[in-house]
Amino acid sequence: MARHDAGLANDYWKNYYTPEEVDEIVSASTTTMIVSGGLPIHVRVYAQPAPAPTVIMSHGLITYGLILARLQLPFYRAGFNVVQWDMPGWGQSGGPRGGCTIEQGIRAWVDAVDWVTREFSGPYFCTGFGEDGTSCYYALANDSRIAAMSFHNLWDYRDPDIMHWRGPRWLLKAQRSALFFLRFLTPTLTFGMHWGVPWDHLFGRPGDSPYRTIFERDPLRNRGWQTPLAYSMMRPQAPRVPFEQCRTPVQLIASELNKLWPYRMNLRSYQQLGGPKELITLEGKPHWEFTRAFDEMFCAHAIRWFQCHGAPVLTLAATAGA
Repeated sequence: MARHDAGLANDYWKNYYTPEEVDEIVSASTTTMIVSGGLPIHVRVYAQPAPAPTVIMSHGLITYGLILARLQLPFYRAGFNVVQWDMPGWGQSGGPRGGCTIEQGIRAWVDAVDWVTREFSGPYFCTGFGEDGTSCYYALANDSRIAAMSFHNLWDYRDPDIMHWRGPRWLLKAQRSALFFLRFLTPTLTFGMHWGVPWDHLFGRPGDSPYRTIFERDPLRNRGWQTPLAYSMMRPQAPRVPFEQCRTPVQLIASELNKLWPYRMNLRSYQQLGGPKELITLEGKPHWEFTRAFDEMFCAHAIRWFQCHGAPVLTLAATAGA
């Protein structure tokens, strides 16, 4: 069986960026490792030369950290420390490929924040993309260390629209029942990535085709979901902090034409939030657009929200001169 080094010596990731962006990523960031649940978790750090606010992020269940630098660099340029970690079994982290569960991802969020608060001064902020926003909320809502959060999606795992593309609700229940047993009988059984998320919903614009081609050929991307992960995505589970009891400021940046997790689904969660909140509706936008302009627009909303909740208005040039 071919063995890989988790991409540490693989330059394929540079295909996602311009040469100038590659130089910036390499010069601005360093990598380290933490441990969560006995697994090595890869961490990429963009550290400012002087004390600065810190934003913590991971990734959704399709991508991984090294190909999301256009969602990392805008925060760094705005004066934030940026800590990005790969989920267990994803990207450059250890663990069974596509086999780690949502619960393990939630635990890793807590472990990542524990590490960040030891290494960096506050204030601390979190942002999440795709499924990761919900995992972050489940892990850290009402955590006194987190000044504010900004998400692209937020839902309750008991919502009946979870994985609606898999069929009507009765069929989803049948699939969930089957997965309950399969995760014990055949834990390494792997479903293709398209089973988990329909790529036509993810790469929904004609302009996404070049990015999709690069991504499909990426040697480091996950090829599928093992049964424990598939079951954990479909298993109803309540958030530790009910939305009505949330007091952490939450910004939701929701795409109006999202076919994966519909706008109405995100809106239901947002309307239940009990604390300070802000809804940004991306009118006429699909789930995501794989362009630098979309990424920077998303980050600009989050940066403004964080600045409203304790992040000083800084720039990279200002911190460098401090």
